[in-house]
Amino acid sequence: MSAIDCSPLPVRKALPAGVWALMAVAVLPAITRAAVVGRPALPEDMLQSRPALVDRGLGAGVPLAWPGSQARRVGPAAWVSPAGSVNAAQQGVFGAPFYWPVIPMHTVLLPDGRVLAYGSTPEGEQGASLNYAVWDPRLGTGVESMTLLPNSTGTDIFCAGQTLLPVTGDVLVVGGDRQVAGVRNFANSDVNVFRRGTNTLERQTASMAWQRWYATVVSSAAGEQVVLGGRVDRLWEGNDVMAPTVDTFASTPEVWRSDTGWRSLTGAAANWVWGSDDMSWYYPRAWAMPDGRIVSVAHAGGVFALWPSGAGKLRTLPVVLPAGDPSYPSVMFSPGKVLSVRLNRQAVVLDMSGTTPAVQATTSIDQDRQYSNATLLADGQVWVNGGSSTGNDLAGAAYLSSTWSPATGLWTPQAAATKARLYHATSMLLPDGSVLTAGGGGPGPVAQLNAEIFYPPYLYRADGSGQPATRPVVAKAPTVVHPAQTFGVTMGSTAAISRVTLVRFGAVTHAFNADQRFQALTFSQSGSVLQVKAPANKNLAPPGFYLLFAFDQAGVPAIGKVLSLL
Repeated sequence: MSAIDCSPLPVRKALPAGVWALMAVAVLPAITRAAVVGRPALPEDMLQSRPALVDRGLGAGVPLAWPGSQARRVGPAAWVSPAGSVNAAQQGVFGAPFYWPVIPMHTVLLPDGRVLAYGSTPEGEQGASLNYAVWDPRLGTGVESMTLLPNSTGTDIFCAGQTLLPVTGDVLVVGGDRQVAGVRNFANSDVNVFRRGTNTLERQTASMAWQRWYATVVSSAAGEQVVLGGRVDRLWEGNDVMAPTVDTFASTPEVWRSDTGWRSLTGAAANWVWGSDDMSWYYPRAWAMPDGRIVSVAHAGGVFALWPSGAGKLRTLPVVLPAGDPSYPSVMFSPGKVLSVRLNRQAVVLDMSGTTPAVQATTSIDQDRQYSNATLLADGQVWVNGGSSTGNDLAGAAYLSSTWSPATGLWTPQAAATKARLYHATSMLLPDGSVLTAGGGGPGPVAQLNAEIFYPPYLYRADGSGQPATRPVVAKAPTVVHPAQTFGVTMGSTAAISRVTLVRFGAVTHAFNADQRFQALTFSQSGSVLQVKAPANKNLAPPGFYLLFAFDQAGVPAIGKVLSLL
């Protein structure tokens, strides 16, 4: 098994360890100039001090016998909740780790319930020019549930931007990695689309105007895909093959429409928003707001509003968050309301739902969680897992998870994972209301070629038995819904329903999921039939795919039904 090589210097001949140490002293300070003060710029850009172990689910360094190993856990679908402890109804349950054929650094939920993932080689080395993978939870968590597919596009989609497209349910993938003279982590301008019907990745004829590595894609109310940020070239001292390069950034947003292609938002070009300042280019934290604007929260705390129509318009808003960092998550938990984890365990709520933006402190998170993920659950709570208080290493790794309640502003401890989820880990809500948490590494102390599933407390009986709760059943629901429409949902019984919620499908990487959003829906019930009111307009719920959850009186959700909101 080859070790992950993330060193920024191409090796032309063997060098003594002391020489490598001198190189590290010379190179790392230059890299850090592009970083938030006191923090390394990017793990990929730094020398890796030790090779990573590989964990395929059985433990670091334990090989996976192929086939016929204990990793072949074929059986019930992944959405069948396992039994837990007496605290299952308060803390949830983690399922057993299972193998993944690549590190799932990028994960996208597809409309048929499968999951697209990419980011590494099958050996756990960074780079996605050769393979990507698709997991089918209906087939369980054994190797038969995984499909490893060839990437024949010529594009390395490692650290690209991605989003699930409305109407088709295909995946738009923009930019990614590019090697120059054997040196990684430059950017490309390629545009690719994953066709879910054929499992193929297709290179598009039209590229972006800018090369982008670490770009964010935001779906707008107009059904457009707005691409923000990303690095173009990296800081590099050069060698006898390549001249030195400096950091350059894609500071002009671009917009893609399925019918007209690409246009640049030249009226919203700003290096201090999407470029060099405080690593603003690094997967910008941005969301489509209820008034049609796209609002971006800078890692340093500034807040900016983008109008994406025409050539675009950009304004600085009169509100500032506490200082943050690219390694911390933020999530829009309600239309116009964002929970953002900041430095020193601070957590704040940015409220853009009124006429004046406001920031309010909420309860501090349990520990410093660099490289953690924040996931919206089916009931609207925010589940945060993984990360480390000591950066991309195991010393301060957080195995316990935690949920934040929008109603109380309080954090509640949740079940502990088996695996550390650090840099390049992902977490994403699944249709049954459980959460896939996967990956980490490339670089890192362990190349996590594995995943776990977290089954939240709402999936368990409240009697202390640890047994899964009996779930209500949605017998019939529409597949296509329009804004402000009242639509019928037929339940499997006449038992009272307490709540109906809507959660947008996720596309997550690098501690950020721009696509996820939540709202509770108003409804009435007559017998087994619910009359549910869709969100009033496309600003509240941009076109795309959503999961509809119906909860019984005990707070147990039915398996989510897929809605295409047009």
